[in-house]
Formats: sequence, structure tokens, C-alpha cells
Amino acid sequence: MKISLCTLYEGHYHYGVAALANSLLNSGYAGELFVGFRGPLPNWAAQHPGWNAAQSTLELSDRFSLRFLPQTTAIFFTYYKAHFMHEVMQVHSPDADTVAYIDPDIVLKCNWVDVDAWFHDGIGLIEDVNWNFPSRHPKRLMWKNWFAQHGVHEVKALDRYYNAGFLSVPREHAEFLVLLDRLCMMILDYNEGHKHIKAGEAADLFHSTDQDAMNFALGVYQAPLNTAGCEAMDFSSGGFYFSHAIGYSKPWLGRHLRLALRGWPPSNATKAYYRYANNPIQVFSGFTFAIRRLSLWVASAMGRVYRKA
Repeated sequence: MKISLCTLYEGHYHYGVAALANSLLNSGYAGELFVGFRGPLPNWAAQHPGWNAAQSTLELSDRFSLRFLPQTTAIFFTYYKAHFMHEVMQVHSPDADTVAYIDPDIVLKCNWVDVDAWFHDGIGLIEDVNWNFPSRHPKRLMWKNWFAQHGVHEVKALDRYYNAGFLSVPREHAEFLVLLDRLCMMILDYNEGHKHIKAGEAADLFHSTDQDAMNFALGVYQAPLNTAGCEAMDFSSGGFYFSHAIGYSKPWLGRHLRLALRGWPPSNATKAYYRYANNPIQVFSGFTFAIRRLSLWVASAMGRVYRKA
């Protein structure tokens, strides 16, 4: 079974792509990571000895490579994930049995064999921080009414809310990506071309944009769901699969001591990022990385005695 992975980045998120790639190589994943990007190619790719300019490919081993795909769309990438996944499946990896999207602020902590079954047969998902979302929740009822007015009807009730940072779709359910792309464009229009992951306030109809679209689409499309709890992204304790650095203060931006002094010590996701941030792809100099690791250690120690409630 061939599984192809993809991600999207712009700006400083290339630091996350490097750590994601390092973690995948470390896990034993064999295949390609398709990297859609907007803006310049990162130096760590273009200057790497494994860089193939003719094919826009970075070979990290004889079994794993990154293929960089420049994107010309003006659409904010949050709304673009489903379209990009479908493009990878149909154009760039037409022999793939499954295509999975992974956000560039995620790393894989376990061996690939521990998650391989996730990608078979059904749509792969991980619950969000606020995973409890009953089928008769006021927001779900609002969605149901709004989409029905636009010709999209729910066919099954769900009680969980899933994070859009990870989505795995087998080829036999490629139409789910077409549906999701359609719903994302509807929400993009509703939010008047919003340029952030969140839109408006929490009570607004589509606050979590593509994530809301995905969760409604799951109730419209009939397919088995392969799911894991929120601990699978380190949103709660006990997880050993992925680690997802949610929020605006990304691990690669540093500021660990400054945040710890304000009562926010490094998260598990920040610590996981630095396990994979600089090997074999190196995005920091040896000195900078050593300083970052030292500040991370001090900030973590501070967090044992002082943190915001």
C-alpha cells in the first residue's frame, strides 16, 4: 500500500516543515512528502546536498524525499488543504492508495509501523482539544440549517470534533476531498476571504474555518472513520503518536524564557519539536541550537514552580 503525505507552508512555517520531515525519516516512513509552498524556497532545502533542482526534490534517503510544489493561489492555505490533497492524489501521486495532510507544526513521535493501519480503508482523524461536540450542540444545529439552505444536507450524526491538522483520505473516498473543498469555499465566501485560522468570535457560525468545514463534511459523506483521541496530538497527557504545536507562538520562534516568566512554560509539543528540529535537516546553526536547547531546559525548570492557572 502506497501512502503519500503532504503539507502546506508559507513564511517562517518552513522551520516546521523541516522538523516534520526529520520526524518522518526517523520514524521509518518510506515515500514522499509533497510540500506546497508560497514564497521563496527555504535555504535548508536549496543548499542541501540532496537537493535536485531539476525535479524540485530533496532526497533525505533512498526511501524518503520531499517534493516542493510552488502554489500560485491567493487563497489562504487554511481553506486550501482539501484542494491540495486532491491535487496530490490525482496529479502528483496518481499511484498512491492514500493521501494524508499533516500541518507543518506537527511532528511524528512514534515509529511509522505504529500508525500505518490508520491510513487503511477509512478517513483518518484525531480529536481536537475541545473534542466533545454533541450532535445536537447549538453550533451543529446552526451549521445544519445554514448548509441545508445552500443545498448540503447532513446524513449522519457525530458527537466528536476533529482537528484539521491531520487528515488521511484513501483513494476510494477521494470525493470527500471534493466535498470538503466545496464547503471550504462556501465558508471562505461567508467569512469574506478571511486571512486567519480563526474568524470572529467562538460563538460565530464558522469560527474555526476549515476545521468547521471538515467536521460538517464528515456528517455529509458516508465513510468509515479511523479516529484517535486528543492525546494523539499531545493535547492531553498520555499521547505517543503526534505532537501538534497549536497557537500562534510556534516553537521555532524561541522566546522560551520570556514566555516562562509570564507563566507559560514550554509545552510538550515545543519539546517534541526540538527533538527533531535540527537533524538531519539543519535549520539552526550549532551555536543557536545549543542556546535554544539551554533556554528550553531553563524555561521547563521554571515551569515546575511557576505557571499560570
